[in-house]
Amino acid sequence: MPSTALEGITTASGWKIGKMINKTSGTGGNFCTRYTASYKDEKIGFLKAMDLSRVMSSGNLEDINRISSEYLFEQRILEKCKDKKLTRVVTPLDSGEVTSPSGIGPYRTVYYIIFELAECDLREQFLNDINHDSWLSVFKSLHHVAVGIRQLHKIGVAHQDIKPSNVLLFESNNSKISDLGRVTDDKNESPFSDYSYTGDPAYAPIEMKFGVNINEFIDRRASDLYMFGSLIYHVIEGVQISPILINESNLLMPNFQISSYYEALPFMKSAFTTIINRFSDKCQNKFDEEIANELVSIVNELCNPDYQFRGNKKHSSKIMRLSMEKYVGKMASVVRKIRIKGFR
Repeated sequence: MPSTALEGITTASGWKIGKMINKTSGTGGNFCTRYTASYKDEKIGFLKAMDLSRVMSSGNLEDINRISSEYLFEQRILEKCKDKKLTRVVTPLDSGEVTSPSGIGPYRTVYYIIFELAECDLREQFLNDINHDSWLSVFKSLHHVAVGIRQLHKIGVAHQDIKPSNVLLFESNNSKISDLGRVTDDKNESPFSDYSYTGDPAYAPIEMKFGVNINEFIDRRASDLYMFGSLIYHVIEGVQISPILINESNLLMPNFQISSYYEALPFMKSAFTTIINRFSDKCQNKFDEEIANELVSIVNELCNPDYQFRGNKKHSSKIMRLSMEKYVGKMASVVRKIRIKGFR
């Protein structure tokens, strides 16, 4: 396959493609191969390569057009994030195409995007290491994620795949949101605009597990808010909130998982209250009442199983209610209190 034979090639812009990376990365995607890359033997980057040989060989023009449009849209969105200086979103260092020594004719063309090379992701740093001893680093990272979501929303982009492996950690405890390959936008230019939810099904907000249809772009923000709240819950409880909500609701309602969203909603609300109370106890045991109250307030508002009431309850306007502004401030407050009170 052309995209697997790029090692040693230098791009027209001067990046030298290095070793292939086999492990899953937060900036991946279908039909992609990953490499390290270097610029003038100094700057090290992460290269995502995509070729069309797998779909071109089938001769299916619909598949070829679909994959091409997905790549070009991701490239445009990334450039927009770079132009708008989104500091908490991974943006490209370079992009373009190279000719692979493998393949025939047009099949040898491989498209690439180069990003900063992260040290690790949130999953590797904090979730796989249950003995981590730096809550300050954890909450600083989560504050950066909140800022990144706010930045995306301000330019009319919904991520809908906020999960631990898509939060990349760089030097000096700087974190950024990655993997914009399946985002949607308020102009409906995304190839995924017809999907209510575009992310990893395992991390989907609870309403998506019932097949709720999203008709307005603004409602996609509700998914990002839920997933951020679940991320906070995850780093403290060790598991995301949706499966816990499903298990707890199953105890209250027979045939819960085969009912409709609105039939199940009253039982989910009751189960959610139980979960939040337990979460409060856990936070107070780990931190103190003041920090616990902040964290519980955030998760309670962002993970409300009724997506129509998710977010800042003080606002009746959907745009204001689903704004990340309040939660960026609350996470900054948590970081400050963790630092002052010396929690490690």
